[in-house]
Amino acid sequence: MRALLAEAGLSNCALARAIVTMGAKEGVHLGTTTSVKRMLEGAQPRWPVPRIVAKVLTSRLGYQVRTEDCGFADRSPVDDTFDGFACAPTIDGTITIVAELSGRDLNRRNFLMGSAFTAAAFAQPAWLALTMAPAHAEGARVGSADVEAMSMMVRQFEQMHRRHGGGITRPLVVQFLHHQAQAALRGTYTERVGRELCSVVAEATWLAGLNSVDSGRHALGQQYYTQALNLTRQAGDTLYAANVLGEMSRVTIEVAQNPSDAQHAAALARSALQLANGDATPALGAYLHAIEARGLALLGDAKGTKEALDNAQRSFDRDGTEPDWLSFYGESDLMSDIGQCLRDTGRPQQGVALLERALNTLPEHRVTARAKTQIHIAAAYVELRDYEKADQVTAEALAAIGPLSSSRIVERVKGLRRRADRRHNDLDERIADFLN
Repeated sequence: MRALLAEAGLSNCALARAIVTMGAKEGVHLGTTTSVKRMLEGAQPRWPVPRIVAKVLTSRLGYQVRTEDCGFADRSPVDDTFDGFACAPTIDGTITIVAELSGRDLNRRNFLMGSAFTAAAFAQPAWLALTMAPAHAEGARVGSADVEAMSMMVRQFEQMHRRHGGGITRPLVVQFLHHQAQAALRGTYTERVGRELCSVVAEATWLAGLNSVDSGRHALGQQYYTQALNLTRQAGDTLYAANVLGEMSRVTIEVAQNPSDAQHAAALARSALQLANGDATPALGAYLHAIEARGLALLGDAKGTKEALDNAQRSFDRDGTEPDWLSFYGESDLMSDIGQCLRDTGRPQQGVALLERALNTLPEHRVTARAKTQIHIAAAYVELRDYEKADQVTAEALAAIGPLSSSRIVERVKGLRRRADRRHNDLDERIADFLN
């Protein structure tokens, strides 16, 4: 390895920085430093650091460098045929995939840890959701009371997530999902109860995806979302399937770094609207149109953004009853989405006004939503070049974020820093201190 470093013209510090940077691109968080000195003294770093070292040197030298060439043991996992994006043709088949996915997640703490989020990975599941016919559950007799109790647990976990963040709740949710998926496979039930059970397992799978993304496990979250979508379509729960597609769109907006991914996000939201086929409840329709608008705003499509926002407001103003699983999206959330769209289409003054109204009306127990909204407000003030106000709001947001365990919110803070572009030293230093 010393010879490779000399040939590449890299110092210990330069290699350490390159390893951290390469790891971050793959979604592997290695902290801020990596001890190259200890590697040169014979230490075997934890996997996947050896693979990343070899990849950095390969890029630098222009020829293939193997982990063994660097003096490390090759601990790369053996080929694995498991595909968390697969679509099984039956409900039992899909629940089997969910059980295996959650089981691998529980038993292998580094499962998909190094895999990066890819917006295009949602394309095939979205297409299948639009073309898949509902499956017929086979078997008989798990009671409705069991399904109702399971649904209540999902709601409780969801409330915990929105108060504390996914880092705390994720292990509990995955354990719960794995247990319930196995119970569903072993149990027997009528076709009606089977569909209800399938829908609730889908909700738990969706929640595992949400918590995984919120814990920085983006690629793993994508697989949970995919199976939640498969389950809802097979159960014939079209509106919840549209909700899952909407969440896929929102995640793509928030996680993906490539600006072109905004096109994927808008397409996913439109797929959700197409799937709902005019039957969306008022809040669900508003949510999906608002997410479509968010994607279009990032694309710079002001006309399309306005049209989508008008549709969102019209939908929200309708009368109708909302399902329990949509309780998270209310008037404050719609105002926040509209405010972000206005900010991102050149109207930050109107955007910040709506975002501040949203913050003032969000209940205190919506801790993560309030923190996210504060970051969006600070970003709007940056667009207005009011750095003093942006710094003040950021300080309040970072104080609120402190007790939370949410990678998603931390990513928003990083996005705020990029938006500020180091134009205000106090704001940049405040965010740098928080991230360190």
